[in-house]
Order: sequence, then C-alpha cells, then structure tokens
Amino acid sequence: MSEKDKTPMRITVVGNGNAGAALVDSLLARGGEGVRITVYGDEHVGAYDRIRLSEYMAGEIDLEGIGLRGDEWYERNGVRFRRGVRVEEIDTTAKQTRGTDGDWVAYDRLILATGSSSSVPKIPGQDKKGVFVFRTVRDVEEMLEASPKKAVVIGGGLLGLEAAYGLINHEADVTVLHRSPHLMNQQLDPTAGRMLTRKVEELGIKVRTKANTDEILGNGGVEGVRLTDGRELEADMVVICTGIDPNVHPARGTLIAVNNGILVNEYMETNVEGVYAVGECTEFQGQLIGLVAPALEQVRVVVDTILGGREQAYGGSGAATKLKVAGLDLVSAGDACGRDEGSEEIVSSDPISGVYRKAVIKDGKVTGTVLLGDASISLQMTAAVKRGAPAEEVVELITGTVNVSGMELNLPDEAQVCDCNGVSKGQIVATIESLKLRKLSDVIEKTKAGRSCGTCKPLVGKVLEGVVGEVEVEKNYTCRCQELTAEDLRTMIKSRNLRSVSEIGETCGAGKSCQDCKPALTYLVSSTNLGKHREERHARHINDRVHANIQNDGTFSVVPRTRGGITTPDELRRIADVAERYSARMVKITGSQRLDILGVKKEDLPKAWEDLGMPSGNAYGKAFRQVKTCVGTDFCRFGVGDSTKLGVEIEKELEFLYTPAKVKMAASGCPRNCAESSVKDIGLIAVEGGWQVYVGGAAGLDVRKGDVIATARSEQEAKDITMAFMQFYRENGHPKERTYDFVPRIGLEKLRKIILDKDSGEPERLCERLRAEKAETYDPWLERTKNKTNNQFAEEVGV
Repeated sequence: MSEKDKTPMRITVVGNGNAGAALVDSLLARGGEGVRITVYGDEHVGAYDRIRLSEYMAGEIDLEGIGLRGDEWYERNGVRFRRGVRVEEIDTTAKQTRGTDGDWVAYDRLILATGSSSSVPKIPGQDKKGVFVFRTVRDVEEMLEASPKKAVVIGGGLLGLEAAYGLINHEADVTVLHRSPHLMNQQLDPTAGRMLTRKVEELGIKVRTKANTDEILGNGGVEGVRLTDGRELEADMVVICTGIDPNVHPARGTLIAVNNGILVNEYMETNVEGVYAVGECTEFQGQLIGLVAPALEQVRVVVDTILGGREQAYGGSGAATKLKVAGLDLVSAGDACGRDEGSEEIVSSDPISGVYRKAVIKDGKVTGTVLLGDASISLQMTAAVKRGAPAEEVVELITGTVNVSGMELNLPDEAQVCDCNGVSKGQIVATIESLKLRKLSDVIEKTKAGRSCGTCKPLVGKVLEGVVGEVEVEKNYTCRCQELTAEDLRTMIKSRNLRSVSEIGETCGAGKSCQDCKPALTYLVSSTNLGKHREERHARHINDRVHANIQNDGTFSVVPRTRGGITTPDELRRIADVAERYSARMVKITGSQRLDILGVKKEDLPKAWEDLGMPSGNAYGKAFRQVKTCVGTDFCRFGVGDSTKLGVEIEKELEFLYTPAKVKMAASGCPRNCAESSVKDIGLIAVEGGWQVYVGGAAGLDVRKGDVIATARSEQEAKDITMAFMQFYRENGHPKERTYDFVPRIGLEKLRKIILDKDSGEPERLCERLRAEKAETYDPWLERTKNKTNNQFAEEVGV
C-alpha cells in the first residue's frame, strides 16, 4: 500500500497461464489488501495447469484435476477476472489497457504474462478440417470430439510426445513424425534419443525420424500426409507440435521494447516504467524460455520487485526438461548435448535395461546432464549443472558407484525439488522455518511443491523431516511408511504411467517397507488406469487371490451372483449339488439376498467354481457387492416402480468393479422401502413421478440414513446419477472409506454440483470412465476356463 495515499495498488496481469496464475497467487499472498488485481485470460476457461494437458487428454484426470479455477475462485479472492478477453491496446502514457470487450482498465503496475503460441510451419493443406495444435483445453476438447482413428503428430519434441500419449489412450493409431535423426534432439544426444524412441514405441506409438512433411492430404478434411520422400501415411487427424513462438502482442507498436520476445532486465522490468514481463513471452540476454520452472522463478523476482526491496534478481535459467508422460523417466538440463566447443562427457549406458546417464564437462565443471530410464539422481545432477559443480563431484553419481539414499538432505539450497512449480530446497526450508510448519500438507499448500504431478512429495517430506525432526503425522495415509495419501498415489500413478504395484514401489517405496498397503495400492493402480494395469496376485488379499471369503476355520465361503436376489430352479440345484459334493457345512441366505456356500476347502475351490458355472458375487473383497431388491410392480400391489428390473440392470453395469471399500445397494419399488434402500451405500426408492436416490447410508454398528442426492424423473436418470456417484466415489474415496464417511467428508452440496450439473459435462465424463473400466473387468470364476485348464488356474491363484 502506498505510504502517500494508502490506496491499493492497481495491478493488471495480462495472461492466465501457469505464470499468470502463479503471479496472482503470489501477489495475493504478499500484497494482501494492498493490491487490487485485474487478470485478462483469452481462453474460455479459468487458469489451469497447462503441463498436465496430456493427462487430461488421456482421460486420466478431469478439469478439476488440472487445477481449473472457476469464477467463484476469482470472486472469493477479490480478483477481477476478464474471461475470454484479449488485450488489444496498451497506453503506457495513460497507464491503461483496452481489451477485445472495448473496456479500458487503469493500472499502476502492468505485468505481461502472455505466454506463447504454437509455431506452425507453412505446410500445404494445414487449413484442412482435422488439423490441430496442442496448446489449450479447447485444443484438447476439439481433438477428442473429432475422435480420430489414425492420427499423425508432426514433431517429436516434448509437446509432440505428450500429444501422442494422450491420443493413444483414446485407442487411436498414432504415428509421430520427426524431421531430425532422433526424438527430442534439442534436449538429447543421439544415444539417448534412440533409447527414448524404443521406449515410446513400446507404448504402441509409431515413430518415424528423418521425416519431413510435404503436404497434408484430403478433400476438405484430413485424409493423410505426404512426406518429402514421397511416402504417404493415412490419417484422419494431424496434430502439429513443432515449437512455440512468444506472444509479444500487444507490446508491439508501443514504447515497450520487443525483439523475439519482450525484453526484460534481471528484475523483469521492461524499458517502460511500471511495465514488467514474465514467462514464455520474455527475452532475457538474448534467451527465450519454454519451460514452467524458469517462468516461476521470474514470477518470484517480479513480485519481489513490485512489492519487496528488489532483493531478488533473475540470472537466467539453465534449461531443464523432465518428461512427465507415459511413465518415462527423462531429465535433460544445461548443455545436454555438449555443443560448446571443448566439452567432454562422462557416460554410463545400459541399452538392455534402458538406463542412460551422462554428465557434460567443460573446463572441469558440469555444464549439462542427460538421465534416461532412472532419474533417481536428477536433483543432484540438475543442481550440479546450475552451480557449475566440479566434475569430481558427479563421477560416482553417473557411474552408479555411490548409494544416493539419504543424499537429498545434503542437497544445496538452490537444488530444485519441484520441477512443476519451480520450488527449491532453500525456499521450502525457509517457509518451514518462518511459518513453523510441521505437517507435509501445510508445506505443500504454502510452497506449492508437490501440488502438480506429486512425484516430489516424498522428497518434500524428507526436507521437512530434516528441518523439524519429528513430523506431525497426518491421517488418511494409504502408505504410512512413506506418508503418501491416496491422492498422492493417484497423482503419481497418472503422471508416471505406473501400471503395477511393483512399479509404484520402485518409484516411491510404497508397499516395500511393509505389506499393509498393498491391497490398497492394487485398487489404486487398477482404478487409476481404468482397469488397464498389470495384475499382481501377490499384492491382493487372500480373499481376492482365491475369489472366496476365508472363514475362521481356514475353509472358504463361496457366493455365486444372483442379480437382484433372483435365481432359478436350475441354479438352486447346482448350488445344492456343490454343497453336497464338497461337504459344505452350511448353505445360508444372506441379508443381501444371496446364497452362501460355507465350508469349502481351498483345494476344492477350482472344481466348485467349475461345477457351479455361475458368476462370482464378489462377496469377499472391497468391491461392488449386489443390489438388493423388492418385487416392485411385477407382483406387489403397492409397487410404484419396477425395482427388480432397475436393480438387475444396475447390477450388470457395476458387477466385478473394485471400490475403495465395499459398496452395498438396494432398490425399493415404493416408499415402504422393503429393500431397506435408505440405509445402503446407494439406494433407490420409487416415488410418484420418479426415483429418490440416496447415498451414504449405513446399517452396521452405527446406523445412518442416507442423504437424498436427487429425485430422478426416470429410470435412466436414476441409473446415470448412480453411475456418476459411484465413479466419483471410486476416484476420490480413501481406501477403506465407506460411503457413509465419504459423503459427509465431501459434502452433499458439492456432490450435487458435481454429480448433477450436466452442463459442465462432468457427470457424463464420470460415467464414461466407469464404462471404460467396466469394459476391462472379467468374472474371476467363469474366466478360469478360457485358455487354461483347472490345474493351470489353480496354480495361478495359489491353490
């Protein structure tokens, strides 16, 4: 606040990308009521984490998952957000800006964070329908709407590989064309580039190097591409990812100095007083940047310049690239290719395992590094590049002759812990000490380290432990040994494309110190990958391994599925025969309208399943169980809705799906509620004109009547609400958290907003993800006869 008039400083931020959003956060944190912020964003949505667009396109996260800010966020924080408005004119004399809406906005300080745009080379046919760039949420949404069968991505750099990964997850046939001899040639040397190509091709992505596009073919719409050597590739979509250009508009034509980017000094000041620039639109000492980390470093400097004492200065950023898609460990920093004259290399290469480490040395100091296949020493190596460490310090790191465990505590303060948000160890330590933090979640909230991809959270926790000694333990850790929550693990699984419990363990240590969290890890890796994971039987509970429920005497309970509680005389005969043949001690009708065959020996399970020939009731694991129904309108004189039909249909759509904790459902044909629907995890009760949908009910040690989330007008609407809620719970519930704890934790109003707001598109996206995972499920009992004998199946389940 000005000492002269005590009025808030008017700050206008032009741009709402990663740098613009970070600017607003920092200004609010440091400026408080002393600043009044106006933000221009020319996209149709609020700020989001652009580096996670590939995950959004792949369907691994939704808009909320990439940090999308809605209008309420800006209103709550007193920020004037000009959505979809582009700045057309800057009057630096009058200190005001004019947007495409025609309004002029006065400022005291102006910060240009306009970012960059896709650089599109002139290719004949680039204006055809089906040609896209990969830069914004709208780009992604339009590509997904096009639903390509065969896509060509032009450009094998970071953006091109992210686009290819997103498309292949929608079952498109994807080919990447790259004009250089190897992928990511700006960041990798030929050896690392060839190894990366092999890893990318293992994902199912075709790669063609030394490939120059001559023309995009098609009559109005894309039908293929022709290369300069005459080869033609069939395609119905082309995505151009050939680099970026700084967005210097609207600085051009003003007094603000512009070259390739907007020229700035070490305090991020332009040549015009009161005007600053940060991020990809800037040019500092002849260099442009194209990464988030240096942009965030510039943000910290400009905020200090405006609100502080000009104590921080920007000295340029050693470019560091980390590939965060497709589970690939890849880091490149500094002069990674050794282009400077007189450069030498220390290299360790293992093409069999796909691990490559290199340090570039000049005049005895580390000037660059490449790490592929194993990035465990990335913090040490990127820090060494940044400070020009003596070569002797990194020899053992590159050759793998030193144990790096525990070395993170000895990292220098300038070592960058969080690549996504550009947070160093020194900044984390300073925040912990100044705010006296003791919780990992508080450190993440205050520093933003670990808030994006999540892979650095364990390291942030170690830094916290190093500062305070004993860290305050937080609840709801899925892995208590590594202090990782379900959210942490889901984020890590998505960002690194982890496909098995073993891969999770190798990445962060979860499940390795003890075995307690392995069943939960199995659920998380399967549900996060929508069922496309690598099953590891050893990581599952005994009940899941043998598909039956172990009893107190070591025998097992076998529960076949009877959808909606309906069975047939033939099924009853088979159940009776199996019970007699394998000396079952009891046949019990359960409270969920199923028949439970109790007392089957472990060695008899495969034959018992074979003889039953009925699907599994999933009565043993943390999974969807069954829909209990009444007879509804078929027989009951009070029936208002056909609860039996609806219950059976829902059961078919949800059976064999695993969940954070067991899920019980019921459907009642009238308000008499004979199926006890109001005390189930999800319940449906027919009323005049529709169906009441209950969530979060319980009838165990503590009885809780469920909350009515909505009254559906039709059976289909009731099913849609059920499916959307089920998937939201599956994606956001803590392992072992029943819905009666989940619903109060999330809040009914928030649930209604997410589950019922069709205009947002989120309910349908939830249902799509549920259907995608359901398509990957199989009946563990009936599947045993496919391509395997009983003996083979018995061996697989450990019988």
